[in-house]
Amino acid sequence: KCYSQTDSLKNHSAFFIQSNFMVGKIVANYSDFPKSTGRKTLYLDFGFYDNRKNNSTSRYYNFPASGISLSYSSLGNDSVFGREMDLVPFIDFNACHQLKNSFHFRFGIGASYFTKHYNRITNPTDEPIGSSVTWAFEAFIFQNVFSSKHLQVKAGAGFLHSSNGHTQLPNFGINSAMLSLSFQYFTKPITAQQTIVDRTIPTDRTLHFILQSRFGIGYHEFGGTTGPTGGPKKLVYTESISGGLILKQHVKLRLGFSYRFYEHYYEYILRNPLATMENHPEKILSAHPVWNSSALTFIGSGEFLYNHFGLDLEGGINISKPFYHNFNRLYENDAQPFYFLKSFFATRMGLNYYFISAQKNPKNNFFIGAHINANFGQADFSELSCGYVFRVK
Repeated sequence: KCYSQTDSLKNHSAFFIQSNFMVGKIVANYSDFPKSTGRKTLYLDFGFYDNRKNNSTSRYYNFPASGISLSYSSLGNDSVFGREMDLVPFIDFNACHQLKNSFHFRFGIGASYFTKHYNRITNPTDEPIGSSVTWAFEAFIFQNVFSSKHLQVKAGAGFLHSSNGHTQLPNFGINSAMLSLSFQYFTKPITAQQTIVDRTIPTDRTLHFILQSRFGIGYHEFGGTTGPTGGPKKLVYTESISGGLILKQHVKLRLGFSYRFYEHYYEYILRNPLATMENHPEKILSAHPVWNSSALTFIGSGEFLYNHFGLDLEGGINISKPFYHNFNRLYENDAQPFYFLKSFFATRMGLNYYFISAQKNPKNNFFIGAHINANFGQADFSELSCGYVFRVK
């Protein structure tokens, strides 16, 4: 049962160590996917359970837990995949107002290292992983099945994903469906009373209007998911301007526009001055090489703010992306509806770090971020960015 209760005890963030045992299956995402006998993963987490009752962010997220996880995985085919090691920052949101019998949602974004990856001569079947270092994503739901002052035992299920964000081809990625059993040990005892969120304390419901500007530098290899491999890497430059509001100091919603310039597109147009637009054969790309190498997108974003960090999810509608039609003919050959979805919708997901905690509601704030960008659901490029947020009201 999930309920709230007033507790006068003073609380602080509690340090914990957590072991997480996972078993599951790698889900094939193309017809000739290498065989796997199953996936086994061991996690070791170090983090803090944020049960500060006088902290609005802690109460808003029902005393979340956050930290860093180290993991080691056997992927069921050592000759092709090798082994995987991950380093992933994570956050664990409690859906209830206490720990006992609670449901949890865990999300993490970090990095993976593979002991083997694609090589056209020595490992040509490992098309899921094109590089030794990739992005790592995790999303899980847990049920707390046992609680004591020092130990929490949780059972759950979820999804693991690793791919390099189109920085080195091929890049199908590895998707895994997993079952999990975890043991969370608190180094200092925590009573049941200390885990109950006090809902009698008023929540700040003020709306704050903001303006935001962001500059990003992306990095990718020119080609489709399967190749060609071994090509040069080029940059993607992004400038984004948006406005929106922050709800309760914890959720940021934005609308705006972004402009991107692709070096790979520009270089192709200069090398092929007579190339025409795939969807408008009467128009020559080299007549306006900069614009035809660009993308203009209407964007919408939702970002969950937790102290200095933001989990950023962005979607967009391409107003103009002229070269994508040629890119599809050269490397993808997608039929409808996939061609329409990839050419029309842009997506972006990642983490931001704010120099001033969102809880302080600063007038001016700066941030840095790391994101993966995609054409609908297919990776386009990996990106580092910096930005500025101005609170209008």
